[in-house]
Amino acid sequence: MDRKEQIVDMATELLQTRSFSSFSYQDLSERLGITKASIHHHYRSKMDLGKAVADRYHEQVKAVLNNAKARHDDPWDQLDGYFGMVTGVLRTGEKICAAGSVQAEVNVVPEGMAAEMASLIRFVVSWIADTLTEGRKRGAMVFPGKPQDQAETIFCAMQGALQLGRAQGRQKLRTVIKQIKEAMKPGD
Repeated sequence: MDRKEQIVDMATELLQTRSFSSFSYQDLSERLGITKASIHHHYRSKMDLGKAVADRYHEQVKAVLNNAKARHDDPWDQLDGYFGMVTGVLRTGEKICAAGSVQAEVNVVPEGMAAEMASLIRFVVSWIADTLTEGRKRGAMVFPGKPQDQAETIFCAMQGALQLGRAQGRQKLRTVIKQIKEAMKPGD
């Protein structure tokens, strides 16, 4: 792994465990055992670093969700791919979603970073909506209203469940996933 990737990895970890505004190049320097000048060599400003973090996170999430669609024909299995990705965030050191963290700080993060994470959220919600549309079409899922509205509800519930899961234990997240799935199962 090259130095640039190490810097982005550590910045992403700090974003997910603390927040963007609560870490500095000094924090990165200490954790990585490099000088601040080395970080500035790759990312002149924290704004540049924030955009790099957001760009890479966006690509990683897209890859996971696109893989879930490609590997599974069943909409429930596809949705489980999303739930698994979100659950995986908590498994890696009590983190929260980087996009959710940025949205919580939208008034203080760099504009490019906020815009990239907002774009990611639109992608994820659209991906969920497409999955729900197919699930409804096949008679495998039921829910009130439009798929887009249900997708936004699921996304928001999962973001809240990540916050609670980090603070109060992973079972909170599992409970929310179970309730979402139970609520969308067709009646007998």
